[in-house]
Amino acid sequence: MSRRSLSVVSLVAGVLLGGAVVHAQPCMIFVHGKQTDTNTYTNWSYARNYWKTSTSDFVQTATKNFAASYYVVGYKGNDPYWGAGAADEVANEIINATNGGADGGGNRCARTYANGGTFWVIAHSMGGTIMDFILGNSRTTDPNYKSIYGTVGQRISRVIAVSGAHRGSQGADAVCGQSNILCNFIAFFIQSCDTATYWLRSADDVQVRTYSNSPAKNVYLVGGYQAIFGASACLSGEDDGIVQYASIYACNGSATAGYDNSNVCNNSYKQEISGFRNLDAGYENHDNIRNDSRYSTRKQIPDGVWYCNGSPCAPNTTVQSSMSTAKFITLLY
Repeated sequence: MSRRSLSVVSLVAGVLLGGAVVHAQPCMIFVHGKQTDTNTYTNWSYARNYWKTSTSDFVQTATKNFAASYYVVGYKGNDPYWGAGAADEVANEIINATNGGADGGGNRCARTYANGGTFWVIAHSMGGTIMDFILGNSRTTDPNYKSIYGTVGQRISRVIAVSGAHRGSQGADAVCGQSNILCNFIAFFIQSCDTATYWLRSADDVQVRTYSNSPAKNVYLVGGYQAIFGASACLSGEDDGIVQYASIYACNGSATAGYDNSNVCNNSYKQEISGFRNLDAGYENHDNIRNDSRYSTRKQIPDGVWYCNGSPCAPNTTVQSSMSTAKFITLLY
């Protein structure tokens, strides 16, 4: 482990855990991103395979070769983030996990909530939007409160949002014919504007922040900046080929503002007044960040967690030369 890796480990005790001593590994609850069908809901194997390729496995890496217990959620990935098949299903599965129930593959959290278990949600893409909606409606004063959301807000410790679509995607804009002519034309051959995609546009009328408040538990933000040829030309600033930085890092202001690793919004300029915190950025795209198939450069971002020689590293500093996001997560517990 490098000097900087040791720095981030010591820092996390204060930043993520509030200085508390960790007595047991958290149970990792994995929430996948948008789908064009219901396969991840009807067949758990699809939900599990979302996180891996034939040679790499995000879940295996993030759990330290399954040393930490885990639970993989499957939901209707073509539902809007607020739908019963999405937010409600995810909330119910998280409750099942925290009660000690098994996922579709028989995996269980090592300890229940009643027995003092700790639970982290790892959410990719639209999974991050779903968790924003659940946690932002987990109090009786929230605009779309449900008791199941309240239970989730009480039981989980935090969310790590991986390339989350917190402010929607300019890619979804193009798919739904709301970008420029060239981007609309390219997107027409990639995907249709289904209900889930419609609700992932960058327009304010579909934004999760319009229908929720600040999350009840902190959402920690990490994303990728490996552009995808063609697709990234339709996105502003740094991006992972599907989602722009303004969305990945839950920035206030315009959802289509152009940011990079040196100037992406810090923790005081988020889509809500509290509850969103920057981690770092990796040279990964929207696909390989979720299946642990690319180990490359990691960069510090404003208010990121990496320390250099006892002080926060400057934004855009290279802090690792060969590390995936899944591996980075293992430094946090």
